[in-house]
Amino acid sequence: MIKLTNNLEEAQFVTHAGNFHADDVFCTVLMERLYDDITLIRLKDYQDDGTKIAYDIGLGRFDHHGANYDEKRTNGIHYCGFGLLWQEYGLKYLHKIKVDNPEKVFEVIDELLVIAIDAFDNGEYNLDAPFNIYTLSSLIELFRPKIGTKEDENECFLKVVSFADTIFEQVLKDAIVKVSAIKKVENYAKDVKDKVLILNEYIPYEYAIFKLGLDIDFVVYPSNRGCYAAHTVPTKYKGFIPKVPFKKEWAGLRDEALQKVSGIKTAHFCHKKLFLATAATKEDAIRLIEETKKG
Repeated sequence: MIKLTNNLEEAQFVTHAGNFHADDVFCTVLMERLYDDITLIRLKDYQDDGTKIAYDIGLGRFDHHGANYDEKRTNGIHYCGFGLLWQEYGLKYLHKIKVDNPEKVFEVIDELLVIAIDAFDNGEYNLDAPFNIYTLSSLIELFRPKIGTKEDENECFLKVVSFADTIFEQVLKDAIVKVSAIKKVENYAKDVKDKVLILNEYIPYEYAIFKLGLDIDFVVYPSNRGCYAAHTVPTKYKGFIPKVPFKKEWAGLRDEALQKVSGIKTAHFCHKKLFLATAATKEDAIRLIEETKKG
């Protein structure tokens, strides 16, 4: 539970007032999850004296706004308040809730959530697209009081913290699954041949492939739609450009049309962007890959 107060002496935690960002919002989520009941004050100005946990304000341990501040990751992304808090308290929180492999889960959450918030807040996040993309950070900003309304800033802050807490919970669950998937993919990878990874179950393998640095071009797995999928591996995690695309003449074809062109009896579908093809049997899914490799 979060209690907002106007009394500095009563507060255990301090952050800035005014426009909130993903940085201070997710800091608040982490502190409430770690300490359960917190009393927070949002101030326009504050000098961190070490008596409270102050984040994104005060020029102390968890504020990245100091003129001489230059703490950054090995990838060059500077920490913001959330990144600094996560480094200090993230593992402590994961131990508190007793997750399996807390160090690995900590790392996955850091890579897939915390770094992006840090980068966005520090102006080190680049999106080059001819349309608007709502990032997590920009969604947080949508909760700010709208001009011309009488929305209360602190009420809006509590609403967005609740929203962010829901997101964090899903990221946490996803990270736990990803850590488990890494172990499974690592075992399956022992039998990789010709850069094809064959799974006997559907697992979220995408992150594991890049985390393990596997040199593979295709993955075959039983689809949750009742057939077998042959999926290309993209050039980067979450990318759409396949390292080795399926045959151009298969693009968008289904069933009899695809079977006729490919010569594969149970071929079912090939995506127009050539990153996915399916068949009724595992053997034919593998054949789709073999035919593609023949050129």
